[in-house]
Amino acid sequence: MVQNRVRKRFYLEGQKGQLMPYKHGRPVIDLSFFFRLASHLVLFLIFPIAFLINYMMFFTRFKNRFRIYSIKKAVTVSNHTTFLDPVKIVSLAIPYLFYQTLLEATVEFPFLGTFTRLLGGVPVPRGRTGYRKILEICERSFKYRRFFHFYPEGECYLYNQNIREFKTGAFRLASELDVPILPLVTVFSEGPFRPWSFWGRSLPNETLVVLEPVYPSQYVRRDENGELSVDSIREFAESVRQKMQTEIDRRSGSHKFSRGHLQRIKGLND
Repeated sequence: MVQNRVRKRFYLEGQKGQLMPYKHGRPVIDLSFFFRLASHLVLFLIFPIAFLINYMMFFTRFKNRFRIYSIKKAVTVSNHTTFLDPVKIVSLAIPYLFYQTLLEATVEFPFLGTFTRLLGGVPVPRGRTGYRKILEICERSFKYRRFFHFYPEGECYLYNQNIREFKTGAFRLASELDVPILPLVTVFSEGPFRPWSFWGRSLPNETLVVLEPVYPSQYVRRDENGELSVDSIREFAESVRQKMQTEIDRRSGSHKFSRGHLQRIKGLND
């Protein structure tokens, strides 16, 4: 009963907030018809330009793309390596769409916040209730988009090929909803010439590889009270991280372009 009341409240607030700027405390996804329609229009108008820019910079290629089309719904995760990662992720499954998580501060920013939400951005609310708000609406959101994407490293590390420790939110969410985790991993290569030489590039070539889905039932356990075991969720997250790192190493991902942590923009996402 309590869960039903919470869902009803989120739905009613979403109806009141059609196309309105996001503010802390509001539903993290607007599922109203008009917002979804505006989202599709904006995405398909902007996406070709963004994809062209991304391709010109990184010559993006995709491997094992077929795996994504056989899955009806999944939580996807990837290493976060460039500012244009969201463009690359969307490119992977067109015409199917993603929701993608980002900092709440970014979504609260005037105009840019609404724009990012129209493109599928989902704010991760600050505080202890953040995860619960996403869980409450995520199940319904799968009716409209197949994939809910997380960057579990929590930060962008430019052109990095050593995947940092994962935060467990995405894996807990997948376990609660009993949907697979679909790992996506970006692998960088140098091209035919030495980087920064006369013919060489100053940016890497990138390949986005779709790995096989990983199901929570393989790792997750519940305690005697029926609650998810924290240790098993961590084991789940670490196992996926290792699979992704193994794929980078197998494809000889280049470390020569790594530039460290991408600095946040003051007032926007700090």
